[in-house]
Amino acid sequence: MAILSEFAANHGITYPLLSDEGSQVMRALGLINARVQEDHAAYGIAPNPRHVGLPYPGVFVLDRDGVVTEKRFHESYRERDTGAGLIAQALAVVTPPGTVAQADGMAVSARAWLDSPTYAFFQRVTLTIELSIAAGHYVYGDQREEGRPVSIEIDPIAGVEVGPTRWSKPRGASGTDGPPWAHDGIVRATVPLTFAAAPGGGDHVLGVTVRYQAGDDGPRLGPGSIRLAVPIKEAPLVGRSLPTATATG
Repeated sequence: MAILSEFAANHGITYPLLSDEGSQVMRALGLINARVQEDHAAYGIAPNPRHVGLPYPGVFVLDRDGVVTEKRFHESYRERDTGAGLIAQALAVVTPPGTVAQADGMAVSARAWLDSPTYAFFQRVTLTIELSIAAGHYVYGDQREEGRPVSIEIDPIAGVEVGPTRWSKPRGASGTDGPPWAHDGIVRATVPLTFAAAPGGGDHVLGVTVRYQAGDDGPRLGPGSIRLAVPIKEAPLVGRSLPTATATG
């Protein structure tokens, strides 16, 4: 508890932190990582007798009744979500930050933002793309029977791993008589980005391309695309150390 109190004071944490003495709760939840030595070896970390009994880091999402509704764990123990990203994805609370990239296309306008203006080593940052589709129009979804399906492309950046795109809904709710698996109204997509390169990668501008094909009650429009530029800065290393096996526990 003393260590947690010091940690909370150093990082300005004001919510309660729980101490799991003897790792009883972690063991009851099956969180002890029995492969920690193998995991460390993958990152070139030498065996250390202190590195035992460490948990898998992750997040449980509970509803108001205390029932677990979602578990969020990653393959790498170093990979961590941002707090804002967890809130947006797990609780569906979408609050765009101050920096939002915007652009318009045929019958579609787009906005894009990141859940954090900065990234750190092995941090998972979520990119959100919001499409506003003009009234009376729709865009073909990814399970379409005809037309170009809407897609999100991220320009490659060394050391940045791009995860799968997740759409907020398979179909819009505004009542458009579009084909199956069409989007109308407002629809959002999220793309996880993991900055896996060593520190020192510097600031970046994410190049985002939205490709789509819109239609209405008449002939469908030709394929269209929208380009967005989303900046992100590398968080400074001052005052913190790199993630290690010791810090993971």
